[in-house]
Amino acid sequence: SLRYTVDRNGLVIAWAGIRQIVPLQSIERLVPGTSLEVPKVHGISWFGYHIGSAEIRRIGSVLFYSTHQAPEQVLYVMTSERNYAISVPDPAAFAREIQVRQDLGPTAEVVHHVERTLPTLQGFWRDRRALGLVAACATLCVLDAVILGVRYGSLPELLPFAFPPGDPQPLADAAVRTRLVDVPRAAALVFGVDLVLALGFAMWDRVASYTVLLAGVGVQVALLAALGVALVRAA
Repeated sequence: SLRYTVDRNGLVIAWAGIRQIVPLQSIERLVPGTSLEVPKVHGISWFGYHIGSAEIRRIGSVLFYSTHQAPEQVLYVMTSERNYAISVPDPAAFAREIQVRQDLGPTAEVVHHVERTLPTLQGFWRDRRALGLVAACATLCVLDAVILGVRYGSLPELLPFAFPPGDPQPLADAAVRTRLVDVPRAAALVFGVDLVLALGFAMWDRVASYTVLLAGVGVQVALLAALGVALVRAA
């Protein structure tokens, strides 16, 4: 949800884990949307939200954090560093609140900055250990497809198999060779699920992310071994 809060130090624009901090003393003017054009916003414009940037004649670049449907619902916040477009229920009351708090003066020094309250994945892509495990999973996954592709043409149409292996009187049956394609498919599915889970855990717990990736490597090794056994028996 999109929220605006004001205190003696600044205006805080909060949306989806992002908080734009605007020093209150840097606000120079509040301009209603009816006095300026309301351009197309480059960014997100759906479900009533307009989050992004736009260029407006006379004032230049503007960051939009609004839910406007018409120009009169837009209020431009002009500051000494950058400009914002917001939408408040009562622009006049909002302007009075800004003025009152500016007159009272700040209680702490505030500068323009952005705070991200949700974890990000930037650290994951810089983590060599995690990337090494991802590469290992991907390599094993590709090996399944490559090995089967090389051997597939030389395999008989029907592949004999016995269960349990090594039993003097096992249950014997046969399967078409196309069933072996299920192994690379399963490997690809495991890799995809493993990567998604690892990325999800990486935002909160790096060790959990490593554990998921290690488990994925183990499953890939098991699938590769199963494929190898099947190919040896089919030879």
